Amino acid sequence: MQLRRIALVLFGMATLVVALPFCKSADEEQSKQYLNHSDTAEYVGINVCAQCHIDKVKTFRETGMGLSFDGASREKSSAQFEAHHILYDSALDFYYQPYWSGDDLRLKEYRLRDGDTVYSRTETISFIIGSGQHTNSHLIQKGDFVVQAPFTWYAQEGKLDFPPGFGNGNNSRFSRVIDQECMSCHNAMPQMVDNSSNAFKYIPHGIDCERCHGPGSIHVNYRKSGNYPMDGSIDYTIVNPSDLTWERQIDVCQRCHLQGNNVLKSGKTFADFKPGMVLSDVFEIFLPEYEGNDGQFNMANHSDRFQSSLCFTKGGGYTCISCHNPHVSVQATNHAVFNKTCMDCHSTETCTETMVRRNQKQDDCVTCHMPSSSTEDIPHVSVHEHKIGIYDSTYSAVNHQADPVGLYSVNNKNPSVETQIRAYLTYYEKFDPKPVYRHKARELLNSYSSPSLEIHYAYQTQDWKELISHVSPTLTSADAMTCYRIAKAFSSTGNDKEAANWLELAVLRDHLNFKFLSELGSVYTKLKQFEKAEEVLLKSYAGFNEYNPTLNNLGYLYTLNGSYGKASLYLRKAIALNPDDIKTVENLVLLYSVTTNQEKEKQWLKYLLDLDPMHEIAQQRYTQLSGV
Repeated sequence: MQLRRIALVLFGMATLVVALPFCKSADEEQSKQYLNHSDTAEYVGINVCAQCHIDKVKTFRETGMGLSFDGASREKSSAQFEAHHILYDSALDFYYQPYWSGDDLRLKEYRLRDGDTVYSRTETISFIIGSGQHTNSHLIQKGDFVVQAPFTWYAQEGKLDFPPGFGNGNNSRFSRVIDQECMSCHNAMPQMVDNSSNAFKYIPHGIDCERCHGPGSIHVNYRKSGNYPMDGSIDYTIVNPSDLTWERQIDVCQRCHLQGNNVLKSGKTFADFKPGMVLSDVFEIFLPEYEGNDGQFNMANHSDRFQSSLCFTKGGGYTCISCHNPHVSVQATNHAVFNKTCMDCHSTETCTETMVRRNQKQDDCVTCHMPSSSTEDIPHVSVHEHKIGIYDSTYSAVNHQADPVGLYSVNNKNPSVETQIRAYLTYYEKFDPKPVYRHKARELLNSYSSPSLEIHYAYQTQDWKELISHVSPTLTSADAMTCYRIAKAFSSTGNDKEAANWLELAVLRDHLNFKFLSELGSVYTKLKQFEKAEEVLLKSYAGFNEYNPTLNNLGYLYTLNGSYGKASLYLRKAIALNPDDIKTVENLVLLYSVTTNQEKEKQWLKYLLDLDPMHEIAQQRYTQLSGV
């Protein structure tokens, strides 16, 4: 009777699919029974979970996940910023100094000339990302958008350095916009502005219970109504990973603990995956494939490394939670807890190591079989090797492998041709512009018909005529980025009217994309549609007021229509944000040329020639004004 009552309550709270297709595997059938996979299920937050599970919440808050993300405060920061903690980017000639001003963490960017400060910009940090066990990186909120700041504290070495991807001449300063993909791995699930991948309605403060258990509203309502499964059966209002098959358990973990190129399935977002689902139904994760070695040893590739271990392939169902209790910090877990899992299959009698070394290591399996090593993608960090094996004392997982031969999907052994092409194209763009990735995409495209993917490929090669040859009326329903790529091709070949049509479609599908809006404003300006240009450029500016192309486009527009005061205002803002932006300086030269202020024009021409000594037009005009 009790079981019948529970079933009726569950059915009344959400639609339950009873007729499951027989072609699905047993674990897929089970996953479809979870009521919190429904679109009606909502995230309730860790404080609601704590009302019943305070013991688990208390210890979870001390884990790396629980400490993953928070506001920028002295309590959250693991850094010890001193006066000597200054970064210097020799490629861009910028210095960076983080410091505390009262309770605010700030970053000063500046430039020196003969010991004098000739440029300075100070930003206040909004969030600290990372538990502090390995790193603290730093984010700045700009309206609905969030950008990454160009400094990271590497806690293991107590060292200040640039974040991954910012070094070696790649410093993007304050322009790396954080999107849903990034935020949803390093944090609890954020709420996004509708039809946007990088505009945030709400940003949580740290990974919480629902990242592993799924949204909790249905479960909370069920328990508040006094219903409990009394016979020990599975409570399908919430996901308990220990009830899942090993495949689905690993999917929960490798949703974030598998760093690679995440390729979304058509129509999916990174918010669509919920624990208990098949991860490859939402996105597939691609990593480089190398000939003759184990591949990359990255900071967050625990899942891939573990799945290549004999303990996994022959161990009979071991998963991440066989060793890890997600509710308890690794730092607080005695190695004996991990070693106990090893002893389920092995014993100290089977160890072939010498007794001398065993005594030195105190028979600690982890120390010998999961040695700590530096990583290939993040400097100043070391993590345990999760490919459990036999290693000597000189082992280093970083092997500086040869060039990659391709990509492989970790969570789907048979990816579609379309997904593979998208993986190669996006890996080339986002991670590593090696020719092999584009060549592989071309090989696959030769036997696969897809106008949108051909357009993506031609966009990368900037073969605008080839790109336009794949455009047809059927593509008017394409995604925003495809529309933008088509617009770029028409704009680059001088067909601004057609470019405007496609940019309008891009904006229609992603209405807060300040890049699309800025491009559309620029094209409207070329078409002398000044009122429409001003409208979309001001909308771009309102969304993100530190995007230099928008500021430049506004400055140019107002110069053309005679609003010189406004032109000066926006161009001054642009040069204050980026003193090396040649386009801004060119627009300032134009402004003072149009207003016949030759003194100012000459001043900015000199500035322009300092940035680009080979600028022929600037050389000619400067010579003319100088009377030489």
